[in-house]
Amino acid sequence: MPTSTGTNYSTALVNAWREVTTSISAFLPNLIAAVAVFLIGWIVAGWIRSLTIRILETVRLSNLLKGTGVQKFLKQAEITTKVEEALGSVMKWLIVLVFFIASVNILGLTTVSLVLESILGYIPNVISAALILTVGVLISGFVESMVKGAVGSVDVKTGRLFGKAASYTIVVFAILAAISELKIAQAFINTLFTG
Repeated sequence: MPTSTGTNYSTALVNAWREVTTSISAFLPNLIAAVAVFLIGWIVAGWIRSLTIRILETVRLSNLLKGTGVQKFLKQAEITTKVEEALGSVMKWLIVLVFFIASVNILGLTTVSLVLESILGYIPNVISAALILTVGVLISGFVESMVKGAVGSVDVKTGRLFGKAASYTIVVFAILAAISELKIAQAFINTLFTG
């Protein structure tokens, strides 16, 4: 009996060891592939960041934005980096996120992948909201100048007052449109727009 009990224990240990080694050997290629994909993504993201910065510097985006509402907005938001570098970093992290999702899929972590995919799917809304806000700020500055010029010929103080009122109205509408694009309190914002 002791011999058979010892045999049973040794058999159980051997079987457990086989299962562990089989699981590790099955998981290891996926882990190596996932790490390789992520590292390739990191390298590609770095190249795309550099390429984006070079293209935007060639276009001279910073010079185009000088004196516009975008520059004022960036100063108020305390963004000290150049616009080209900020946009390059955004592109880099988008690429990193895409490759990270691919790595997670290789590992078979579907729940994490679904969460990351939903985040990635929400990014276009964030970008479009930022664009709406930027265009709104630009238009508000232009409209303020137009109203000041038109009414200022009659009365300077009234022209400034109307110009500011027009500018703030457009900015408020742009903010509401941006929030609506982010799908935050849509029913409330639709009611405000209707009002």
